[in-house]
Amino acid sequence: MIDAGLEKYSARAWRHRSAPPKLVVLNNALISATHPNGPPDPKNEPARFGTWVENACLAHAVNQGQRVTYWREEPLEIDAVIEGSWGKLAVEIKTSSYGASDLKGVLEFSRRNPGFRPLIITRQGDERTAQRLGLASVSWMEFLQSTPHIRELKK
Repeated sequence: MIDAGLEKYSARAWRHRSAPPKLVVLNNALISATHPNGPPDPKNEPARFGTWVENACLAHAVNQGQRVTYWREEPLEIDAVIEGSWGKLAVEIKTSSYGASDLKGVLEFSRRNPGFRPLIITRQGDERTAQRLGLASVSWMEFLQSTPHIRELKK
């Protein structure tokens, strides 16, 4: 399988089936190989780079056997809802500077679903922003390299 269609998260089964799936390519090399410019340059193509990193993180979770869905209730959304051996996580992925207002979706999802722990995946060096708000965070490079330790992350 080269891609996965992530269902919309809902506590009610009929609701997630009615929403269109979020497509994730399970190997970022395929994305890079099919783009005329190859892998994105974070400085010159920040939006494309953000999409590329988000796909890598979601594909990693799927490939590690986690159940990955997404959540959106306009105007709020989060990048992933992960359930499995890593626990229950509400995930927001940020590849550029962000503030508290950029985390409204993950905070609201976690409020509505208290069994889920918020996790902010950031560029290296930006973990402190989430930690100041009392949220667990990890750089996307660390997430991709050492995910089995995700349960040990501290706020």
